Amino acid sequence: MANLKLILVIGGTGAQGSPVVKALSESGRYAVRLLTRNTASDHAKKLAELPNVTLQRGSQDSQKDLHAAFTGVYGAWVNLDGFTLGEKNELFYGVRAYEIARHHGVKHYVFAKIDYGLRQAGWDEQYHCGHNDAKGRVGDLILSHGQSHSGMMTSVFTTGPYMDMLFDGMFVPEEQSDGSFVWENPAADGKIPLIALDDVGVYNLWIFDNPSESAGLDLEVATDQVSFAEIAATFTKVTGKKGVHKRVPLEDYLAKAEPYPGAYSNWTVTEPGVPRDESFMTWRENFTPWWRYWSEGHAATRDMALLDRIHGSRIPSLEAWMKAKNYDGRSRSVLKSIQDLKEKM
Repeated sequence: MANLKLILVIGGTGAQGSPVVKALSESGRYAVRLLTRNTASDHAKKLAELPNVTLQRGSQDSQKDLHAAFTGVYGAWVNLDGFTLGEKNELFYGVRAYEIARHHGVKHYVFAKIDYGLRQAGWDEQYHCGHNDAKGRVGDLILSHGQSHSGMMTSVFTTGPYMDMLFDGMFVPEEQSDGSFVWENPAADGKIPLIALDDVGVYNLWIFDNPSESAGLDLEVATDQVSFAEIAATFTKVTGKKGVHKRVPLEDYLAKAEPYPGAYSNWTVTEPGVPRDESFMTWRENFTPWWRYWSEGHAATRDMALLDRIHGSRIPSLEAWMKAKNYDGRSRSVLKSIQDLKEKM
């Protein structure tokens, strides 16, 4: 382990972070220091069984813990939990984590984010989604400082919605009495850049392995860029079962999907009625622009040729993913926040 480059991973027990930890560990070139609030959680203990992975207790929103975590590491992969922090705190701790990493002499800093929808949609406020935009602002700031061979190299890793959300979350269809499956949501006809979690680790391993190319890069990834009509059609092709996308008015969808009336976007981690300031979006305020941005195709701009070059054996399409996963339209646990909520119930 002494000859391995030590990478701090923040957000490593989540759906996106876990494959990053695994890829770094299995490469044999890196050791991982995993920052986690709960070293006794099932997620953390499972990852600690991997070679050269150690757990460090600490929180993403504690500057003291961040200083301890960044001390003595070569690199860092940082994915803050925006649903827990809220838009304002994610912006503060996103910037502070970067500044603290620079203080401790980290050599390669990778920030995981989502598309900066407000900027990419021309600053139109109807696309302001706190979950997307806080990360987008931090990513832009980090790259704006440039690269320094004597200082810290920085890279940004940008994902869209997970393809695995077809198992868990808002992309799961409803099975009908006739055996068909219906995706009933407000999605428009634009293509959405879906990323399969199985490929996330490989892309981030490439970032750390190839700093001469990845420094200063915002690597925007996707497995396939598809509309919901194409998701339903692909499902039918793969399974032989009828798949249908039924577009419904946004208000009708929100009334049905809202966790409870007036729920905030971090409803899975905070009790109802806890005071929040005006920067904290409700579930409706967050997911109204979320659906609008993704489903209108604003983010269907991924460089698929670049992704093919970086990861030649990547999952090539939604169809291939469905076949590999034996996808049948039925729900399975994938997202950590939802799993944690179920364990509390």
